[in-house]
Amino acid sequence: MGDYPLYESVKGRITCADIQNMPLGTRIHIEVNENSIPCNIPESILLGTYLGVVTRDPVLAPIAFPDWRNKGIEPFKKKMLAEVESKFEFSSQIRHWILQSLGVKWRNYKTTLKAEHWDSRPIEEF
Repeated sequence: MGDYPLYESVKGRITCADIQNMPLGTRIHIEVNENSIPCNIPESILLGTYLGVVTRDPVLAPIAFPDWRNKGIEPFKKKMLAEVESKFEFSSQIRHWILQSLGVKWRNYKTTLKAEHWDSRPIEEF
C-alpha cells in the first residue's frame, strides 16, 4: 500500500511531523493478521513510532498518574486512541493492541524521565 512520507528526527527523537501534518481525512491503512496484530511492515513501523510520539505528549498522556490502570487516566486513553484513529485506519480488532502498546510506551517514557531527572539523594536539611 502507498508511499507515506518518512518520519523526521529532531534531536534524536522521532516526531512524525509528517503524520501530524497530513491533510484532514487522510489516514494510513493498517492491515492486521489472524492474531489481530499489524502486519504491513512500513505502515506498522509508522504506527508504532506515532504511538511513542502520542505517549510523550503531555496534554494527551500526562505522567502524573502512577499507573496506566488508574481510573483517572481513562479519559486520556480515549483521547490518545482518538488521535491515533485520526491518522490511521484500522479494524476495531486492534484497539486493544493499540491501548496495550500505548501503555507500554507510556510506562517506558516515565521510566526514562525518572532515570534522566530523578535525584535519589535525600534532601539535606539546613
